[in-house]
Amino acid sequence: MRSIFLPLASIPTFYTQLAKYGETYYPRVFDRHAIYELWREEEIAAEELHQALKMVRPVEPLKEFFLGSRERVASFPQLFSKDIKPKVIVGAKDCDIRSLIEIQDNVYLKGVLEDPFYKERREKYLVVTVDCPEPADTCFCLRIGGKPYSVWGGDLNLSFGEEGIIVDVLSAKGEEAVEKMGDFLKEVDKKEIKKRDKHRTDAERKLAKINPDEFAPDLPDRIEHQLDTTFWAKALANCVDCQACERICPTCYCFLLYDIPVGKGVERVKVLDWCYHAAYGRVGGGVNPLAHFSHRLRNRFECKFMAFPRNFKVSACTGCGRCIAGCTGKIDIREVLRAL
Repeated sequence: MRSIFLPLASIPTFYTQLAKYGETYYPRVFDRHAIYELWREEEIAAEELHQALKMVRPVEPLKEFFLGSRERVASFPQLFSKDIKPKVIVGAKDCDIRSLIEIQDNVYLKGVLEDPFYKERREKYLVVTVDCPEPADTCFCLRIGGKPYSVWGGDLNLSFGEEGIIVDVLSAKGEEAVEKMGDFLKEVDKKEIKKRDKHRTDAERKLAKINPDEFAPDLPDRIEHQLDTTFWAKALANCVDCQACERICPTCYCFLLYDIPVGKGVERVKVLDWCYHAAYGRVGGGVNPLAHFSHRLRNRFECKFMAFPRNFKVSACTGCGRCIAGCTGKIDIREVLRAL
């Protein structure tokens, strides 16, 4: 890994150079949150772009670029193909890149069959991760095996020095992108690295202060043996079934395939599925082992904190805190985990 220095004033130039690789999405501040926007070489102050990069993870999870909520995946008897073009995504935090590598890749690339469209997007898209120096009160990545900064997984990583941004090159794809950028990137001064390291230490300390208590190391066993319906019903007491927690979760991966007639042929469509849906577990004959909402909640915890760790050695939660921030009923997943 090598590091180079990006002066603060050159952030717009950096985005414009990235856009030569493909459509480039960057974080922009909207109503006190960071959201992804397409870079159109607008005249935006470098300081504004800098502040957006420093904010906590964008509202949209990274997986939205790789997994469409609804997409055509096959047709018969006609031949079917997709023209997937390169893209650049700037702004993913460690919680998001980990959700892609540790969860989505395991599901869509390492199972019995590969998802060819997901695979092609993973190959063609350039991901620029960014340190998270200002974690929110809803963040708990530190308690789930993560960090408020990324040193692997993306193609480039941006971190914050004293007078600008440090760009770490993490992959061959990232190296190729940087090589074509020109001389606005500089050598990194030691004082920048020192300041970056302090930002990272401060962020870890803030996260430890927000989340002083560790989760139980035997969470999978505790979930397996927590069969008391009243426990799960209590956790749902304030739930209004808006399903925001699932729709903004970076690690949820369930999908459903169905066929629709088109002319004299058939098209197969893939849609993302959500385990809080009343019909999620329904099988032939109308039998539904997850008919009660409390059963579906327990199923979700089983999936994230029991089944996935046992099968893949990682939790299917990265502690991004989106579910806490988005919950209408103010349910905090950390409180449920601690109560176990």
